[in-house]
Amino acid sequence: MPDEAGGVRRQAARRMERVANSGRLFPAVPRLNKVVRLTLVVLLLSLPALAAPPRACLGSLSVGSFRFRLEPPGGGPPLPVRAVNALRAGLKLTYQPVQLPSETRDKAQIAVVLVPDGASEELAIFGPVKAAKAAAWKVPEDASVVALIFGPQGLNMKKLKSLVGKNREILAELADYAEQNSKVEGLIDVLASSEQSGGNLDAALRGFSAKYGVSMPKLDGNASTDQQAAVLLQALLPAVNAYDPLAPRQAVMQQSAGLAASVAGMFFGSPVGLAAGGASLFQSMRTLMFPGTEFRSAFAQLSGDGLDLCAKRQPSASRTRIAYLWAHRVPALEPPSLALAGEVHAPLGAASLVRVKGQGLANMERAREWLLAPAGEGEPLPVSVSVRAQQSALELDLRNVKATPGRYTLSARWDWDTVPISGDIRLHAFGDLKSASLSRASRGRLVEGNGTVTVTLEGPDFQFLEKVALEPAGVRDAQPVEARFKLPQGKRAGEQRTLEVEIDTAKRGAYRLLLAQGDGMTYEVPYTVLPPNPRLTNLPLRPNAGETAQPLTLEGSGLERIEKLLSDAGEFDLEAPASASARPARFRLASSARRGDRFPLRMKIQGIDEPVEVPGAIQVAGPRPRIVTARKSLPRDNGVALRDGEIPAGAAATFALSLEHLEGIPRMEISCDEERELRRKLQLSPGDRDRGASLETAGEGMLFLSLDPGAVGRPGCGLVTSVATSEGRSDPYPLGQVIRVPRIEKFVLTDEKLGENVYAGVLTGVDLETIEKTGWDAENGLPVEAIPAPAPGEPGKQVLRIALPWPAPAPRAPVYVWLRGEDRGRVTTARF
Repeated sequence: MPDEAGGVRRQAARRMERVANSGRLFPAVPRLNKVVRLTLVVLLLSLPALAAPPRACLGSLSVGSFRFRLEPPGGGPPLPVRAVNALRAGLKLTYQPVQLPSETRDKAQIAVVLVPDGASEELAIFGPVKAAKAAAWKVPEDASVVALIFGPQGLNMKKLKSLVGKNREILAELADYAEQNSKVEGLIDVLASSEQSGGNLDAALRGFSAKYGVSMPKLDGNASTDQQAAVLLQALLPAVNAYDPLAPRQAVMQQSAGLAASVAGMFFGSPVGLAAGGASLFQSMRTLMFPGTEFRSAFAQLSGDGLDLCAKRQPSASRTRIAYLWAHRVPALEPPSLALAGEVHAPLGAASLVRVKGQGLANMERAREWLLAPAGEGEPLPVSVSVRAQQSALELDLRNVKATPGRYTLSARWDWDTVPISGDIRLHAFGDLKSASLSRASRGRLVEGNGTVTVTLEGPDFQFLEKVALEPAGVRDAQPVEARFKLPQGKRAGEQRTLEVEIDTAKRGAYRLLLAQGDGMTYEVPYTVLPPNPRLTNLPLRPNAGETAQPLTLEGSGLERIEKLLSDAGEFDLEAPASASARPARFRLASSARRGDRFPLRMKIQGIDEPVEVPGAIQVAGPRPRIVTARKSLPRDNGVALRDGEIPAGAAATFALSLEHLEGIPRMEISCDEERELRRKLQLSPGDRDRGASLETAGEGMLFLSLDPGAVGRPGCGLVTSVATSEGRSDPYPLGQVIRVPRIEKFVLTDEKLGENVYAGVLTGVDLETIEKTGWDAENGLPVEAIPAPAPGEPGKQVLRIALPWPAPAPRAPVYVWLRGEDRGRVTTARF
């Protein structure tokens, strides 16, 4: 099967070669010392059975594939020459053919040349040996360059050995050529990888610049691939200056198969490569070692676990052998010494940038087989690591690593040794941000008009949070606004289950926080900006000492949103709002509270978990004034009896009030108990006069009030008074019920008969219209049919005709009158 695959490969190569040499695939290009046709072809070679074909030589044809490796003297896995960082004495250099063209297989030979790393000027030359057979050699001394010479028609053994003598010029030129080869091979690999993956070309070139320390230009996307390749080569190897990518004749070139192929074909498949410093080397080798041999440059391209030797295929002169030269500079690097720059916390399932310090970070590009080893038991895990030298960091890619949370150490292989990165890496699972929520205290700060407030989220581990944004809920096409946030210890600094976020409370409504972390998910946390908190305007509230329960009134705005009031001063029982700006409550003062004590008030508000505290909102006042007794003195000449609790309107009444806890200047208020006529309310301080009323002090705890009850309350009103001081207001104290009674000055019973045993009588006085019936006792009375008339010759007085039964029950029997609406008569001073 391998022979069949090789035949298919060779047939394809010959067809592509005929097409390329015919000029139908690519047009002619300008001359550089001679006409060179750039064969920019991606040819699929090495087609093993039942396997995907490896990548073919870019911009050239394969002249053979082989394995070229090194083994340590003490045993260990063989490593490709291009992967080794130092070519030390004692290593075993092995050659193993993989695939050779059938037409040259029996004749082809190889030779190996080593350039010493040090003061020695002698080249170490091995071979020639048959290219179709494996071979091995021991490295005699530390070397910096290894070169492979491949002769399809064989190599001259005698001439080869004649070159062992000292030749400083050849040594230096071979080292320079290897340096150029290594750089161009690296550039081709970078370009080819970028083309295959569809990655960003500028990013690939920046990575190459960082690795090789070469400033690469930004390419013109409108230029042909060959023009771009020439620009890259000129930047990489300034000595390549004969090729002008801007010359007018270059504009007619077609695009090649790719930028990597163009670079390969231009450097390795034409004299451009020699112009970069190898022409003298090739001339020296032809003269000293291989007369009659035409040397051609070659480059090696990875193919499976081996190398393809790639070169320009072109006719050779008669009787001239062809030899291909590939050289590689081994960097002779010491293992780096690195440590983590600080405590490292990284998330599982994502890439993380890990800061490091120490020597040789840039060289870690050449490290291989990176491993994460758990601190306890467990097998090390392979991990992908990229060097970010400019950032003094390593990029640790854990997206495909099946690790568990815990402590790990990082290491890599450096040739056959292990290079540890000192320090521990702590791996964590991403926090489950679906469980994030605002703290209870934070919700209380989200009140309209509070400005920008800092709220706290709690719940999961937030250390890998990357971004926080805000947006209104339920608004179509809402644009999130990024918000500032702060972790207690900073990003990626260990488990952190709280997070502070700044939120603008300019407008009430429903919103959501959008949380993004490195797992690529966005999580939502709803929140609400509430209306402004209730505002109390009558603070401090002043409950009185000595009270078991007392009314208090809250005044202000938003009072309907208060669910509960709490205070160490006592207990509140809230009542329904009386209006938009007032809400009554019953308050029971704590037994421990004393006069002068001040307490905060805590309001439990709708939508806010934690009570909102109002400092100093309650101040305990002294005992309220209390009216103990009120003795009254009423006019005695009314002529009509008064019942208990009645005070007549229209005449002055005097009250002597005895009070407790009367401090400072009191102010008395007199009004009807129903307070339906607030305009009639009377307020007096000692010494005041108003509407015929007056108030005076009469010693400690005594007040004298004189007034006409009718000036404050209409008939039927229950007249009450209260006294207010700086410590509060007393409970209302009843003075009596205002009543309007007639004042009878004279009574005459006439002999005018009004009916069977009924005679007329005449009353003289004032307010006689209030009389509805008359009689000789309180149970039996006759209706008054007449209405009062002015008394002749007596201004302001009235006369009223009444009916009385006859005979009177006794001589000098008193007359009884019924006031309107009453069901029982009152005795009067009028007598028969």
